[in-house]
Parts: sequence; structure tokens; C-alpha cells
Amino acid sequence: CPGGLVFFSEADIDECAEGIIECHSHSRCVNLPGWYHCECRSGFHDDGTYSLSGESCVDIDECALRTHTCWNDSACINLAGGFDCLCPSGPSCSGDCPHEGGLKRNGQVWTLKEDRCSVCSCKDGKIFCRRTACDCQNPSVDLFCCPECDTRVTSQCLDQNGNKLYRSGDNWTHSCQQCRCLEGEVDCWPLTCPSLSCEYTTILEGECCPRCVSDPCLADNIAYDIRKTCLDSYGLSRLSGSVWTMAGSPCTTCKCKNGSVCCSVDLECLHNN
Repeated sequence: CPGGLVFFSEADIDECAEGIIECHSHSRCVNLPGWYHCECRSGFHDDGTYSLSGESCVDIDECALRTHTCWNDSACINLAGGFDCLCPSGPSCSGDCPHEGGLKRNGQVWTLKEDRCSVCSCKDGKIFCRRTACDCQNPSVDLFCCPECDTRVTSQCLDQNGNKLYRSGDNWTHSCQQCRCLEGEVDCWPLTCPSLSCEYTTILEGECCPRCVSDPCLADNIAYDIRKTCLDSYGLSRLSGSVWTMAGSPCTTCKCKNGSVCCSVDLECLHNN
């Protein structure tokens, strides 16, 4: 089995849940089929070097970038992973919060118009929003926001192979897609892969996301440069992207990849010859 899969069933190993992976404190572990990656936490971004362990996640200075929500007389103070607003004096230091062209009073709680599953509150001039807490013992719980509380048989979903039954709110991966069961309907979307800054990448068998490789012969993302030629075993010059059969070895195929000669043997050809 490819790396990240167990032999007896080829079921994906969740490196994050098993505690196999330790991501940097500025990042969190995200499991992917056959792999994982450390994703920068909210308030941090990758510095462009992309470290697999998340060490390249650095703080976003909301104050310097002016992306903070501090109001009028308050001063923005940058913090690791966020910011704070200090309001020592002035007419705007009442603790009220500007919101959508209006004003929310200090201590006021409301539900977002565009997301009925999120509750926001105004506290000392700052707005805090969170997902609605799900109490499955409450008979009036909103099943749209809390699908895990939906025990109705009609809300369950069969996977794409028709082999496994999922409850409403369950998530799974299928053919490099993230799928979710919601009130009897299956919704799938492409997996989000980490961005890579390396020159060569490849997608290994059984995996969905590319990973960095140093050998151009292993890469499958090469943009061929015709200026980088190769010499074959006949002494002939080959353009990048050219394919030929090795001299004296009819079962060996070679390809020029930007100056590197990459050869592979056809095992079926060997068996038949």
C-alpha cells in the first residue's frame, strides 16, 4: 500500500487523530487520504517557504495591514494570531460595536443574517462570533445547524459504493473529494491541497494532493524547456519532452525532462520477450 495506508484494508490512517504528527503551534494538522499537512491557524499565514511541520506559519500583523476592526479612538495592538483594541479615552470608547453601517450595544447578542448558525456578541467595542452550540437533548435544536443531532432514518446517506451508511453531519472522502451527509443528501467538493513552492511535484499512487520531489524524473508537473536538451545512448541530442527507446533494450523507454534523461522498464514487455 502507498504510504499512509494500512496493508489489510487500505483504509486511510488519520495521522492527526493518531497523534503521529506534531504540527507547530502556529498550525493545525489536517488529514488527507494517504497524507496530511499542517495548515496555518487563523491569524497566521505561510511565509512562502512552506514547511511540512508548519514552522513557516508566521503571524499576520493586522495593525500594520489595517485589516483590524478597531474603531475611532481605539488603538490596534498586534498579538500572536490576532490583535487587541485599546481605547483609553474619547467619545467612541463606550464599548459599543460598529456593525454593517449601524451600532451594536455593548453586551448585545444577535444571529448573523447570512449565517443562521452563528451567534455574535458585542463586548467592550469588539465583536465575537461563534458557531451555535449544539444540545442534542433540546427538542427544539436547529437540525440545519446541528446535523449530528438528526437521528431520522430519512436523513441518513449511503456512500458512493452503496456499502456504508452515514448519519446526517458525517464527513468522509471519496475519489479525492470531501463529502458530507446533510439531511439525506450527499454533497461533495474537491479536497483543498496545500500550496507548494517547490519546482517539482508529484502525486503518489493512492494520494490526492501533490508533494515536493527533488528528482525531475519523479515529477509530473514539468513545463518542458526546449533549450534544455539531453544526449541519448546513440549520442543524439533530444529536445525536452522527447521520448525514445534505449539502444539495445527494446523494453526500456527514455524521456528527456529539461536536461535529465529519465528511463523506465516495461515489465510486461520483458515478460513477453
